[in-house]
Amino acid sequence: MNVIWALPNSSQMLCVLAGNKQKRPWEDLGLDLLKYKNSWYLLISDYYSRYPEIARLERLTSAEIINHCKSIFSHHGIPDVVRSDNGSQFEPVKTVEFKDFAKSYGFTHVSSSHKFSQSNGLIEATVKTVRARIKKSRDPYFPLMAYRATPLENGFSPSELLMGRRINTTLPVAETQLQPYSVNKKVLEAKEERRMEGQKTKYDKHHGVRNFDELGPGQNVWVTDRRVTGKVLQKTPYPRSYLVQSGRRVYRRNRKHLIPSPDFHPEPEPEDDSDVMGYQHSPGDADPGYPPLMSSPQSPKT
Repeated sequence: MNVIWALPNSSQMLCVLAGNKQKRPWEDLGLDLLKYKNSWYLLISDYYSRYPEIARLERLTSAEIINHCKSIFSHHGIPDVVRSDNGSQFEPVKTVEFKDFAKSYGFTHVSSSHKFSQSNGLIEATVKTVRARIKKSRDPYFPLMAYRATPLENGFSPSELLMGRRINTTLPVAETQLQPYSVNKKVLEAKEERRMEGQKTKYDKHHGVRNFDELGPGQNVWVTDRRVTGKVLQKTPYPRSYLVQSGRRVYRRNRKHLIPSPDFHPEPEPEDDSDVMGYQHSPGDADPGYPPLMSSPQSPKT
């Protein structure tokens, strides 16, 4: 029987999930790699304050990234969670060295689903903002300082939210305004709640988004970006992220790229396996960065 796959329209998108509510500054960070004028930069942004830190990389290696992370953490402390994209340029943070670094410093590293960097929205937006600002100045640090001192939609600047004080810039400011103080957390939380709800409503309405049903283990699916069929193994701890087995290979995909299929027709395995996850048959041998897979998965039915 011929099967016609109803691929989702490009305008159909997942609705925005309500953002995690961070309880304190420097608790949850986004990490990205920014290329500007043939140089790579490490960009780290705090989800609570949106305060960015940037460091130029001499080499795009795990050791170089880890060294700059340690330097930045020495200024602000160790976060609970560090989030990053899952693209090819992030190979340096998928290494054993970075996992050991996360373990030794006691933070959790979370990566977005393959080809779905939108789930790490804060850092994606910060990259665009920083790139746009530094392009307009010969001194990349001056616009970065200005951004840190500029009030956000909630009325507080990133420096106020992170450090409890305004930072001195070239703009005139009364000395009393540079004194440290405590941000009214109730006022901040109320403003942030309204901001996030407004952004979610605006985004969902503009893109005509809709919610997708949850997928269960053993469910047959079509992986749209790989154009192969597969079976859902399990949902990962990350939002809308699933492990899907196709043949002997296991992919991690966002719900956006998975279409439920009533019939299962195995497809030839693609030659490009750059985004294939290592598949372990024993939970004890599983990658510590991911939940253990099923110990004895069933072969796809033909």
